[in-house]
Amino acid sequence: MFKIRPLIFLLIFAAGSVWAQPPSAADIINRARATLGTEKALDSVVTLSMVGELIPADPKVPAATVYIVARKPESQRLEIRVDDLVETTILNGGEACIIRSNLKADRSQMRELTLPERERVLYSTRQFFNFYRPDFKNGEKVSYQGIQKHRGQRAHKITYAYPNGLETIRYFSVDEDKLVSVITENGVESINQGSQVVAGVKYPESIDYYENGRKLHTINFSEIEVNQPLSAGIFNIPKASKK
Repeated sequence: MFKIRPLIFLLIFAAGSVWAQPPSAADIINRARATLGTEKALDSVVTLSMVGELIPADPKVPAATVYIVARKPESQRLEIRVDDLVETTILNGGEACIIRSNLKADRSQMRELTLPERERVLYSTRQFFNFYRPDFKNGEKVSYQGIQKHRGQRAHKITYAYPNGLETIRYFSVDEDKLVSVITENGVESINQGSQVVAGVKYPESIDYYENGRKLHTINFSEIEVNQPLSAGIFNIPKASKK
């Protein structure tokens, strides 16, 4: 019996060492993706259209209509409209511009986006289709930062970082595997609220945005479409905005 005890102790110690291993970022991300839909459904999303209303936390600031249309992998059109004023951001691969229009005065101003601005829009476009999966093709890497208390929940903290310095932090619930919040490198935090299923994929009903703990605004989505035909030329960059 004396000879058996050391063996039992070693087996128990070895098993305990395995159990103590922290989860990998890949495992956490895969579990979080599963809360949104099957891998087939997530990978099948090629185009996305979203219509919503942006409601500022400050009641003195007017609400805005938001229209987003994106196509995998690097095309996006974002329109924000307040009364007769429209700001349109267009990304089409390596080109991107912003157009500010006054519909009432029939007047527009255009300019190309700076490199940092274009990279931010490009990043947001990829996120519409990556569903938490790192953008390994373009050098994005992830690192697991352990478990922290965030927004009242025990959450896995994972940092996503590109070689150009663009960095995002995502918190995933330990108990439910769901996304708790996202914090971009400029300190803006977004928190999904509610859910609606479109083409087998779960999207939020609304998103709350915060900065330094202060609420900035909420976007309520009234319409979401996946893989629907898009208008011809919707991502075309106006020639006047090119060099």
